[in-house]
Amino acid sequence: MSPSFFVTAMLAVAALAAPLIPESCDISHAQMALPANQTALAQPSGAPSFVLLGVGVQNYTCSAAGTYASAGAVAQLFDISCLVQSPAFDNVQDIAFLKPLTRMGDHYFVTSPSGTGISPVWDFRAFGRFKGNANAMVLAAKVANLPSPAGPQNVDWLQLKSVSGELATQIYRTDTRSGQPPASCTPGSALISVKYTSKYWLFGSTVVPAGNT
Repeated sequence: MSPSFFVTAMLAVAALAAPLIPESCDISHAQMALPANQTALAQPSGAPSFVLLGVGVQNYTCSAAGTYASAGAVAQLFDISCLVQSPAFDNVQDIAFLKPLTRMGDHYFVTSPSGTGISPVWDFRAFGRFKGNANAMVLAAKVANLPSPAGPQNVDWLQLKSVSGELATQIYRTDTRSGQPPASCTPGSALISVKYTSKYWLFGSTVVPAGNT
């Protein structure tokens, strides 16, 4: 079940007094910043196709050993591509945002193609300029992870690769905030959901807006 999380008004600064964010903009020179000296995540080649803000929950089940195990995530995806050069970009994952954002899609998990485990999906097919485009999604697999530089309370940064779909060939989760479960649980206890935010960088998209195919 999708949680009802919405970006609400909490920040008012002069830099955000401009008109509404456009549906698209040139991010050909945008660069994703990875921590210096880390080797876990490879630096992507080329410019990003989309830069998104994910707002949602990480889900966990309690194992027989009394520890929480990931049961996937559910999040709404907001387009922050046009904020890349803005002073607000660095902290957008930390705050509920005053300027209206364009909802691009949803992030969720499905049964993996192998039939075992679950896989993450980024899906634009029901929203905005990509609504109705059957190719505007990507199902991905993890390549590598990096503990959050901002602290262990945050879920890891990730590098992923496409398994199917045309929305991206590479996906990165960065600038994560919260999302980690408690250290222990009582076996048999109910699934829990922990709020989180992050940036998602999508590279290598070949999809075009519906009606432009």
